[in-house]
Amino acid sequence: MEMKKSSLMSGLLAAVVLGAGIGHAFASDVTVATWGGTYTEKQRKSIFDPYTAKSGDAVLDAVYTGGLGQIQAMIESGNTTWDVIQMGAPEMFNACGQGLIEELDTSKLASAADFKEPGITKCGIGAIGWGMVIAYNSKLTGDQPKSWNDFWDLKKYPGKRAMKREPQNNLEGALLADGVAPADVYKVLSTKEGVDRAFKKLDEIKADIQWWEAGAQPPEWLANGGVAMSTTFVGRILEAQAEGAAIKFGWPGSLYNVDYWAIVSGTKKKDAAYAFLSYATSPEAQAEFSKIQPVAPVNLKASALLTPERIAIMPVGDNLKDAVPIDSNFWNDNLEALTERFNAWASK
Repeated sequence: MEMKKSSLMSGLLAAVVLGAGIGHAFASDVTVATWGGTYTEKQRKSIFDPYTAKSGDAVLDAVYTGGLGQIQAMIESGNTTWDVIQMGAPEMFNACGQGLIEELDTSKLASAADFKEPGITKCGIGAIGWGMVIAYNSKLTGDQPKSWNDFWDLKKYPGKRAMKREPQNNLEGALLADGVAPADVYKVLSTKEGVDRAFKKLDEIKADIQWWEAGAQPPEWLANGGVAMSTTFVGRILEAQAEGAAIKFGWPGSLYNVDYWAIVSGTKKKDAAYAFLSYATSPEAQAEFSKIQPVAPVNLKASALLTPERIAIMPVGDNLKDAVPIDSNFWNDNLEALTERFNAWASK
């Protein structure tokens, strides 16, 4: 677990300024597990530090790497050191079903009424709306690849492909490349024949796939020419573009979903967790984060606080007209089995 010393210091200073004493600061601080790197740095700037300035309570951050292993180990040890976590939708639903995260008491969330399903669920409240897109090195591809068919076309667009080492997004992309209509992806993927079809399609480019696990890898590989195309998150590409990289992306064929805030089961700081979440899910906090990270706010009142120019680079509106909404219920039911099959396939 990574914690920033500056967070601890800010908590100590807040306690002194407020005359509350160190014990009070430690009792009401909150540890938030999220994705790390520049993503967490932007959360600190737009959410964590403003919350500390307003409340006097410190926000410590930890790195969550996905899946449920970290949370399970923590809870089984009887030493829950995380209070709040940001999770992808499949993991959130799975964790909720296993009792690893708390059922939410919406009466303790100040902006709960500003969220509509699927932005708010039994155990999670929306943190961000995000898009997974196809990005490419324009020096290597020439014209813009416009679909999953192009991603699979190694003759027209030679070069390696980078994909995240997990079944999510990849199985959907494989079916789209195989001609399945966006509206039918999960209908097909819900059958054994559909899953077999997706893996058979992945076989076609398997020798040219370079697997990524950290979000910083795709823009780095694209920029240095190690891969010609990659699935990736929009924010990473915009950061690379700002540094002059010859990387572009397109919205057609993108997949989108919601990440959720949740409260880790067993936390001894549930009141502090709710206080933090009430702030983090406010329209103002979500808009401030979206101003510096190209993700969509989930609070329905937040978009009114953003400029049209900012909204244009987010996974919202017309940008999603040819996109596929990720079916979290499908992945909640099938994540374990398909991950096992995917890992076995990828390791061969």
